[in-house]
Amino acid sequence: MSSMNLRSLLEVKSHLLAGHPIIDVRAPIEFATGSLPGSINLPIMNNEERAEVGTVYKQQGQEKAILRGHSLVSGSVKELRVKAWADFIQQHPEAIVTCFRGGLRSKITQQWLADAGVLVPRIEGGYKKIRQYLMDATLNFSNLPRELIVISGATGSGKTLLLRSLETERLVCDLEKFANHRGSAFGGYKAGQPPQINFENQLALSLLRLQESSDKRAILIEDESRLIGRSVQPPSLFDHLRRSPLVLIEEPLSSRVQVTFDDYILASPIANGSEAEAMELFASYKGSLERITKKLGGLRAKEVMGDLMQSEKTYLEHRDFEANKVWIEKLLDWYYDPMYLGSLQSRSPVILFRGSREQCLQYLLSN
Repeated sequence: MSSMNLRSLLEVKSHLLAGHPIIDVRAPIEFATGSLPGSINLPIMNNEERAEVGTVYKQQGQEKAILRGHSLVSGSVKELRVKAWADFIQQHPEAIVTCFRGGLRSKITQQWLADAGVLVPRIEGGYKKIRQYLMDATLNFSNLPRELIVISGATGSGKTLLLRSLETERLVCDLEKFANHRGSAFGGYKAGQPPQINFENQLALSLLRLQESSDKRAILIEDESRLIGRSVQPPSLFDHLRRSPLVLIEEPLSSRVQVTFDDYILASPIANGSEAEAMELFASYKGSLERITKKLGGLRAKEVMGDLMQSEKTYLEHRDFEANKVWIEKLLDWYYDPMYLGSLQSRSPVILFRGSREQCLQYLLSN
């Protein structure tokens, strides 16, 4: 059975790049802190069982801990867990198994499945080994033979729209997708953001996949701050991004207001959800505004808050959304534009091309 196991990083890399699933048998509390891309958590022990075995290990040693683990996961409990693994493997024959270090838990899982007539490989070295490999991929990104072109522009210029329209034509690294955040003070989603480890792992896998491409042109990436919500870009990637040349989208304020309105209002629960969901989002926007009051300035923040509350009132009374454009325009003009221009001037970047979003699209399609 050991000959089936994935020993080399190249084998695991091929598995990850192919998008094949991984059965992670760590406890849910471990899985929640971070996991490999494509992982599903089907634990051999739940959180309480793991904690109990850990206590026995500390007090009585490994042998007693193993015995305690087997006593906890036995009979019908064991049968249900083996069945869950076997059912998943039946649906995904290419699946592999891992635990933290590729040690006892994944070995036991593998053996129990073999006893049930199901053969499955495990990752030797486990999650820890592959996590380190993925970390190295982002930490050393600046040394890899691939250039970046940064898509920049003021808030609302449609940078993300441009990137996603090019995904089938160019190599694209979508940081906002991995962070599940739009990168602005108001850019969070209800689903929340992944753990930092998952953000880094997804980013690393994306970069590895782009490096493998036969397309040797530069990777397109959006101009982002070091922090995307609470997701932190790896320093080497962020530094590389800030040194890279730009394609600069220049759109009038009216267009940027519309793009922002489409994203934050028309594509949101305010236009598409229940009243409760809409009110929850309005409350979230008010909270975001309160957090930037110091940078925006007290009087301006008060004025924008008044506009936001009026938009909420108009929504409740008439289900009218257009009033939201008032506070959106003021935020773009008073808050986002000064920050963006200040950042751009401090960097003095090389600008490869500048123009409307459509002109930038045509430039990138032809170069």
